Amino acid sequence: MAESSPMISQYRRIKKDYRETVLFFRLGDFYEMFAEDALEVSSLLNLTLTSRNGLPMCGVPYHASRSYIARLLKLGKKVAICEQLTEPGKGKGIIERQVIEVITPGTTVDDDFLEKGSANYLAALAQYGDYFSFAYIDISTADFWATSFPVEQGEERLRREIERLQPREMIIQESLLETHRYLQDSVLQRSALVVNRWADWLFDLDRSRERLEQQFGTANLKAFGLNDTSPEIVAAGVLLEYVDDTARSVLPHLKQLHRYGDEEFVGIDEASQKNLELVRNLRDGDVHFSLLEVLDHTKTAMGRRLLYWRILHPIRDVETIEQRLSMVETLYHRQELLAKIREILSRSSDLERLASRLAMDKAHGKDMVALRNSLAVFEDLSRLLDDCQLPSEYDDTPDSAMRQKLGELKTELERALLDDPSILLTEGNLIRPGYSKELDELQSLKHNGRQLLEAYLEEERRLTGINTLKIKYNRLIGYYFEVTKSNLSLVPPHFIRRQGVVGGERYTTDRLAALEADINGASDRIIELEKKLFLELRQRAKTLISELGAAGRRMAEIDVCQSLARSATVNGWIRPEVSYEQKLRIIEGRHPVVEAHLPRGEFIPNDTILDTDGIAFALITGPNMAGKSTYLRQTALITLMAQMGSFVPAREAHIGIVDRIFCRVGASDNVARGESTFLVEMNETANILHSATTQSLVIMDEVGRGTGTNDGLSIAWAVCEELLDHIRCRTLFATHYHELSRIEHPRLANRSMEVLEQDGKILFLRKLKEGATEESYGLFVAQLAGLPERVLARASQIMDRLRRQENELKAQLAGIPTASPAGEASAGQASPSQESPILKELANLDLDRITPLEALARLYTWKEKLHSASHKPKKQQPTGPSLFEE
Repeated sequence: MAESSPMISQYRRIKKDYRETVLFFRLGDFYEMFAEDALEVSSLLNLTLTSRNGLPMCGVPYHASRSYIARLLKLGKKVAICEQLTEPGKGKGIIERQVIEVITPGTTVDDDFLEKGSANYLAALAQYGDYFSFAYIDISTADFWATSFPVEQGEERLRREIERLQPREMIIQESLLETHRYLQDSVLQRSALVVNRWADWLFDLDRSRERLEQQFGTANLKAFGLNDTSPEIVAAGVLLEYVDDTARSVLPHLKQLHRYGDEEFVGIDEASQKNLELVRNLRDGDVHFSLLEVLDHTKTAMGRRLLYWRILHPIRDVETIEQRLSMVETLYHRQELLAKIREILSRSSDLERLASRLAMDKAHGKDMVALRNSLAVFEDLSRLLDDCQLPSEYDDTPDSAMRQKLGELKTELERALLDDPSILLTEGNLIRPGYSKELDELQSLKHNGRQLLEAYLEEERRLTGINTLKIKYNRLIGYYFEVTKSNLSLVPPHFIRRQGVVGGERYTTDRLAALEADINGASDRIIELEKKLFLELRQRAKTLISELGAAGRRMAEIDVCQSLARSATVNGWIRPEVSYEQKLRIIEGRHPVVEAHLPRGEFIPNDTILDTDGIAFALITGPNMAGKSTYLRQTALITLMAQMGSFVPAREAHIGIVDRIFCRVGASDNVARGESTFLVEMNETANILHSATTQSLVIMDEVGRGTGTNDGLSIAWAVCEELLDHIRCRTLFATHYHELSRIEHPRLANRSMEVLEQDGKILFLRKLKEGATEESYGLFVAQLAGLPERVLARASQIMDRLRRQENELKAQLAGIPTASPAGEASAGQASPSQESPILKELANLDLDRITPLEALARLYTWKEKLHSASHKPKKQQPTGPSLFEE
């Protein structure tokens, strides 16, 4: 058993209060970890494991600790920083220690622990009555949002929010993990998400409301669109309590809580966000080959975060969209102005996060210099835009008072701070010469002490007439005058005898003692004075937190606009028209990401014209590799880009506002959830059918392909009818089930991808044309994939035989009726089972399991029955030949 020294006992007492953290325990120049922490961290960070008093121990140097903390945060750990409050040798007993901060993935504001261009969200989930309360905050930028939604919508909505936000950390009401089992997958199974389970009693409405009112200094929360019982309050208040407990800092920069709902943004569910590859690709989750990569020409970290947000939060308000488009258009048509804006912004630091660290008293010297430089950028940008007749929403002339205050702060920082100051206040090297007379004198003392002593010596020689007078130094008595015996009669009264020596006497004076104290204490006094001046300067800057936040948001907004203008310039995009009409008209539309990775001019554009008052459903057939999936995705992306305020890749585009975008394209097993490919596909399809409205845009590809042919065709057929007759939204539906092209409906148009057959070869033209196709060209694709010639030849023989048999049954399929809007078979048409026993038998036949020989034999049997039913003479047929015979 480990021996317990006073220091180890102290460690254990502190650790008991921070069980869920890695405790960085300060010992001199190191942070040490003990016991379980040491065992875990030494393994995670590959540190040497030792022991102290029999207790496992490992450590990291204090000066290099930040890199180790950053690695632990990325691994989902929390770190409690326990500092020494008294110096070794001072005071009585053991050195006093205390945890001064708990650093967690969701509450850090330090640049070393954050991804520059990504938000850093801390989220909370609770239940209040029949509603879920959901809130999230990024304290590094003061973004604070809250919403609520019915419990019955919880799974889909929560998956959508978490996929969109990618929070680093989450607080969840503990009982919800039992009452809503899907949270086990939505929350607990996310490897990059740190989850804090809090007892239910902590999620109290009154307690949360009081904490929010305290934060905002208000008597109620009406200014934020909340009444006393709004469900959003619960989760939002819990977030602030958690920040109180961890960051140990007030949040003076947090002045706004944004309440939002489904009506504000375009709904994009979890699967659609992934399938459209908005901010990361499906292959490896990287930003490459995503829409974000194509749109991101931002010059600042805050601009990139806002662009990321805009991509995942397209809006539904036409007026706001038009305002954004007008600004992008202004910059698009003024390339010289665009270039100047890009150059100016490239010099800026992350003003939003600098302001947050300033507000929380965490800004060091280099932060303040970065703040100074960013204010210079803001000043240059504002001056450039003053004469530029911008759309009124982007003209900041009314903020001239704010600009003046920030300009004065910039001037003060320029006058006060060195260009390359120290990070630590204990090291000095912060304040520029000329800012403080007292500091300048101390610096002169430190660097010119010998010259001051020499000047004083010359003065005393002149006054005393002792030409041999010298100033010397030793450790015992410090600085002293040495007078030889022959000159003792000339010693003045103000000389104070210190020591007698063989050759004379040693003296001091009050002035010499003061000079000595000044010289020896100058370094310490410089550090203390610089610290005092720096903190005063930081406090003055802190009074302008609101103005700094507004400047950061404006720079981010301009950065996003210039980024979109640059994207439009580079890629040749156009300004779309947007309206509340339920239409979608895209002429020569192109996929923004695919086109960006092809040589210029190689992408084949296609039209999309959908109108809920006319043809609103396009059924698209065609072979693999013909471009169906690309066409589907580009339509969704163009719509999304228009509603985020971006130009779009098309010759002409009129986008009728959509409330939701659904993109069910492709599927794969979800092993973590225990779901097969087909179940994943059906889950996504069910979500669409339950959630889509007349104003939605639905993109569906290969519905039904994950099961048997009969099942899949039946489901795909019924889904088409549901979308056509009940939901009645704008839909693109791609399929390999050519039989679906027989659906007759006034709102449906058949389209197909054009293929050129020439000299026995196939050329995919990737051009959409009117009408359906029944050719899949699967053998050609197999040939491109490199299947052996013997296999291809045999497959061709089998296909020819199957096609002949298929033609014999085609006439029977025509008897399947189209459902009426009520979902029943159309009047005047019998159901397949009533119309023909053979069709009923066919419907129940599993084509995926029957052998070719059995299928052919069954065909001959049905044919014989049909002849008998028609009272035609029976014709004896031999047993059908095997499909596998020549």
